[in-house]
Amino acid sequence: MLAPVLALWLAPAPPETASSARLPEDVPLASEPSGTGTATPTEPTSGGDTTEPSKPTSGGFFGGDVTTAAPAPVEGPSKAPPMPEVEDLPSRSAPPAKKPGLSALFGPKDRKPVSGGGVGFFDPGKLDDTGPGGSGGIQVRGYLGFNFTVAQRTDLSARDPETGTFPQLKTLPYFGGGAANLYVGAPIYSDVVYARIAFEFISIPRASPVAPDVTPNYAPIVLMEAAVLEVNPFAWAKKGPRWFAEGFRISGGVFIVPFGLEDEEHDAPVRWWVTRPLAMSVGRVYPGSWIDMGVTIKWKPTFGGARPIRPIEIDLGVVNGDACTQTRTMDALYRYQPVGQAVPPCERQLRDVEVPRGDGFVLGITPDNNGNKSLLARLQIRPVPALNFGGSYIWGTHPQSQFPSPQYMGKGYPDTVQAPTWRVGAHFDLNLDEVVASRYPLPHLRGEVVYGVDSVGKTTGMMIGEQALADRRMLGGYAQIAQPLWRRKKTRLPGLIVQYRFDFADPDRAVPGRTKDGYVLSDFADRYLYDEALQAHVVGLRFPVLPRFNLKGEYMFVREEGGRSNRVFNDAFSLQAVADF
Repeated sequence: MLAPVLALWLAPAPPETASSARLPEDVPLASEPSGTGTATPTEPTSGGDTTEPSKPTSGGFFGGDVTTAAPAPVEGPSKAPPMPEVEDLPSRSAPPAKKPGLSALFGPKDRKPVSGGGVGFFDPGKLDDTGPGGSGGIQVRGYLGFNFTVAQRTDLSARDPETGTFPQLKTLPYFGGGAANLYVGAPIYSDVVYARIAFEFISIPRASPVAPDVTPNYAPIVLMEAAVLEVNPFAWAKKGPRWFAEGFRISGGVFIVPFGLEDEEHDAPVRWWVTRPLAMSVGRVYPGSWIDMGVTIKWKPTFGGARPIRPIEIDLGVVNGDACTQTRTMDALYRYQPVGQAVPPCERQLRDVEVPRGDGFVLGITPDNNGNKSLLARLQIRPVPALNFGGSYIWGTHPQSQFPSPQYMGKGYPDTVQAPTWRVGAHFDLNLDEVVASRYPLPHLRGEVVYGVDSVGKTTGMMIGEQALADRRMLGGYAQIAQPLWRRKKTRLPGLIVQYRFDFADPDRAVPGRTKDGYVLSDFADRYLYDEALQAHVVGLRFPVLPRFNLKGEYMFVREEGGRSNRVFNDAFSLQAVADF
């Protein structure tokens, strides 16, 4: 008897017809007329409810309480109560999980290029528990740039007595000057805590004050660009608005100081050019690649649901170093410093003996040599995703370049007189191709300007021994445009990109200038360094071969203030192949 019952129980239910689907279970069906296969429903008889109230019974087929109703009296053949539906059983074995593969470490193939140790790879609101970077997954990023340069050279130690100009030396072709970066990062706890570390390996051609300014000698340098713990302190606020739960990030450790655009995005995969702007490299206006230790808080709120926007970004922070000290560190990277030779001071030197100061660095990080801190702030506004404009400011103090002095013997830099040093900048970035729907590709525009002061304190033009100092005021910036010639249909990458950059750097606004004895002119042959203004016109081509593989070529025409007699042969042609992973 059990077998027929089980067979009946497990049999599939017949499909519902249109008429049966709208009948309640307690309405009987009339007898079928002969010759037809369709039952015609009859209206229920009036005269009250004949159905007994439902009552629970126990001991169903699967156990537990089951509620049933007594069948109502029917006219004609009786109908058995409908059988309950059989639940779909899960699969006997779960599908095999896919192996993570390299994408778990390096990310999907269509991700954007690596954008440097300063910018970081953790953006609150984007990291979740799934995919690369989620659930404790380690991310590995990096890039490799390979350069070839043909550089003009000048002998600055010998001026032609007849023409007053510098002699040109043999043009030097060389490989090198590229960079490599390795980044490792991982979420510690979902989208709340993230850790990242990045190193840059770079080989810099150094200039010598007693030899031709471009030499085949290189200084292999390892820089720690990032060693940061990043925390989203309000990720737990599940019921709060997105601008609160996803908008904040606190970073502590070693990082690129957030100032403007180019310095934080200076890495080769996202930089348009082979070379960096003069004002942020050898021009001594802003200390490019400013790596420092400190704490920052970023607020980049998210608004909207289906189409979220992030129209504003604010950075506030405190770092150990100052612009003056970091500038002198960059001097050490790009120029030889023979033992016993003085380092140029931060302040403007009034044509007297320079006094050395003991600045240094480890892995690109300068020491906290004065016990004070620098305060920074940056504002970025994005009315639309393709437009970014804003400003940056950093203020701190530096030890005056008057050490050693009798009143400071036996003391360190924190005990000396401190002088203000600050930089202020403005930036603008607009990608018209992402704003205007056009059949033809449109240009991308970007520019920055930086003004700064390294002062000597309350007394301008102070005299200590044989050294006279004054405030150094500086100005620099760049403007660049990139125009793709076509769009590629398959990859949607731009075709060949033609680009131009105007570059300007003036590290001493007081030179040239008039004094009671006449004009003070700049001279590349004198011992007063970094008072010469430079101007460059850079033309180039860029070709994105693959989403993360680029070829670049450029020629830099450099012009110096002071006319023909102050001309230096320092133009350069450069090629670069860069790939990131």
